Amino acid sequence: MPWSDPGGNGNKNDNNPWGRRPNAQKPVFDIQKITQELKKLGGIFGSGGDRGGGSKMNRKWLQLLPFLAVAILVLFWIASGIYVVGPDEEGVVLRFGKEVGISQPGLHYRLPFPFERVYLPKVAQSHRLVLGYGGAADSLNPGMMLTADGNVVDIRFAVQYRITNASHYLFATTNPDQLISYGAESAMRELVGRSNIDDLLTSSRGAIEQQAQQITQNLLNRYHAGVTINSVQLLQVAPPKAVQPAFTEVTTAREDMERVRNEAQAYASSVIPKAQGEAGAMVTNAEGYKQQVVDRAKGDSARFTDILQAYQKNPKVVSERMYLHTMQDILSHTQKVIIESKGQPVIYLHMPARTPTMAVKSPTNSVAATAPAVSISSPVARTSSPAPLQIPISGASS
Repeated sequence: MPWSDPGGNGNKNDNNPWGRRPNAQKPVFDIQKITQELKKLGGIFGSGGDRGGGSKMNRKWLQLLPFLAVAILVLFWIASGIYVVGPDEEGVVLRFGKEVGISQPGLHYRLPFPFERVYLPKVAQSHRLVLGYGGAADSLNPGMMLTADGNVVDIRFAVQYRITNASHYLFATTNPDQLISYGAESAMRELVGRSNIDDLLTSSRGAIEQQAQQITQNLLNRYHAGVTINSVQLLQVAPPKAVQPAFTEVTTAREDMERVRNEAQAYASSVIPKAQGEAGAMVTNAEGYKQQVVDRAKGDSARFTDILQAYQKNPKVVSERMYLHTMQDILSHTQKVIIESKGQPVIYLHMPARTPTMAVKSPTNSVAATAPAVSISSPVARTSSPAPLQIPISGASS
């Protein structure tokens, strides 16, 4: 049986393993003992329970106790002037509300409150403000701005700044972040009002960001804000939701226009150089032909002048020579047929153009020619061909 069973295991005392009965009550406090302890405490604090020097010593401690408490409080008050300036902070110490010094990072001491007070702004960190359109359609939209071409856009942009003068940052205005916000929004509205919506959506965003940074910095310097604007970044530029579908269609049409224009420019870039090359080639050929004709005319003129001068000196020789040259030119381009004076046998010499002049003799002698073939036929057999040149041979036998 378990040990908790009252009649089990033969245990007469019914004790549990820890030496106590399960249903035994807790021991009652000893009142007399407690009373004696309280009397001892009363004797320490001068209750008169003890006699002799102990009582006088306790009274002295009771008289010194308020002074000890005040001394401890004063020590804590003096120690409250110790402060630490972090590595990214700068301490501005004020004495009765007036600036008396700047503390660099490290451990420092100031007069306790209410004499001096220390502000610790984060001067090494980059702070960021997001301004403009916040997405709330039922509230006043600070990012809704009007462009130069009459369009309304929702703009959301971020301003990053760093504290450069802690005193100016803390005391030039009651709310430094609000001053920076107002300055940045004013600069952005000025730039948006001077720009077209296409410039805001495409290529001019970088220039607008730089100009907004410069204008905001100049405005804050005028108010001694004690900050340096690191950058202004356009996060979102979009038309209002009510006109966004129509604006999307207009944007698509403009993109199509740009695409067609680019294709036309590419086609023009491929066709115009080709046409210019062909025109240049034609001009060059014409110039060459012109020079060739002029040179030929000059040569013919010079040759005719030379012949004229020679003819004036010896007309008979020049005439005979010109006749021979002319016959040579004619015979060198004409088919040749050799016949007798009576017209009986016909010797047809089929010779290609530009062949050497052949030697012709009488029938009694041999006929020497450089032509590849010689055919003899009647004159009637050649009626269909061009009229050949007939050369009669005088003295030939029948």
